[in-house]
Amino acid sequence: MNIFLSIKKHFNYDKLDKQEYKRLVRDIIMLNIIIFHLLWMVFNSLFETEIVRDTLFYLIPYPAFLYQDYIFDNFYIIEIGFMCFYLMEFLFSWREAYRLKTYAKWYFYPFIHFYDLIGSFPGMHFFRLLRIFAMLFRWHSNEIINLENLGIYRTILHIKEIVVEEISDAVVINVLEGVKDEVNTGEYGNNKFLNDVVKPYHDSISHLVSSKVMNVVRKVHIEREEDLKGYVDVLIEDAVKENQEINDIKLIPVVGNYAAGRLEGAISDIVNNVVNDILKDISSEKNEEVLKDVVYQVIEGALFSKDKNEDSQLVAELTNKVLEEVIERVAVKQWQVREQMWEKQKQDELAEKRKLREKGLHKKSD
Repeated sequence: MNIFLSIKKHFNYDKLDKQEYKRLVRDIIMLNIIIFHLLWMVFNSLFETEIVRDTLFYLIPYPAFLYQDYIFDNFYIIEIGFMCFYLMEFLFSWREAYRLKTYAKWYFYPFIHFYDLIGSFPGMHFFRLLRIFAMLFRWHSNEIINLENLGIYRTILHIKEIVVEEISDAVVINVLEGVKDEVNTGEYGNNKFLNDVVKPYHDSISHLVSSKVMNVVRKVHIEREEDLKGYVDVLIEDAVKENQEINDIKLIPVVGNYAAGRLEGAISDIVNNVVNDILKDISSEKNEEVLKDVVYQVIEGALFSKDKNEDSQLVAELTNKVLEEVIERVAVKQWQVREQMWEKQKQDELAEKRKLREKGLHKKSD
């Protein structure tokens, strides 16, 4: 209980304003009173048992008789006193919340702090424990204390994360399985999927694809220009060898081979220039709208044409594949991954400490 009285040692109240500081002091006082009251009730319940009462009468007979005659037999009066004190504190806190406009309506306070109200009455000890937990978590949220330094808090938080993750994963997987069934049975309809999901982003998809195509063409053209020129030259050389007219030119005495070679070179230059100009035009900004229109028409014809049974089947298969990947990812238990990571960190820390200890022993032996 002393840890709650040592304010400066255990609480970070430097950033609190005057009102928050008063609230903190009142909370600390109430926390100590609640803990004292709960411990007193535990002792009084134990005193009611024969073995504890006989032991106390044997060890400290006079104080035990006084406690039985004046306190134990009249403990209900003490409980009523505590009840009145708790109710007064509750009404004071309610008035304070109304004055500070903490909640939108004045009558919200008793519903939000129901554990304070119910815990005021005798026999409702569990709700007083809830008040302690609520108080500690409020301090933690306001960065007055840091519960993460407590192992029990980290354990409770980890268990909560496991429960939440297991429930949420089960719900998500169940929903995705239902979507898969609808896609497979055709109840949702691929046409509806395309119209509801793809159609609204038709322009954006066209712009994205056209931009990607332009960037790729520009990059490949710069990096592979010489390779492309060599490839075109090889194709032209093969075509020239198979062309009968050029072979006939080679038969002309004296100038035949020279003329055929010059003709082949001219064809190669023309074709290379045409290919380079085409690639530059495709990747230039002035033709971005043209390329976007082409991509738009391709998407329109591929996905939204009237005759697309095969496309519908493909969309269904792709949708199922995506859903399966998502389900597989959701099914991965992240809390197990975190535990494995923590275990690895612990092993690394132990190994590091072992190395440091061994170095220290070596230095001492030297």
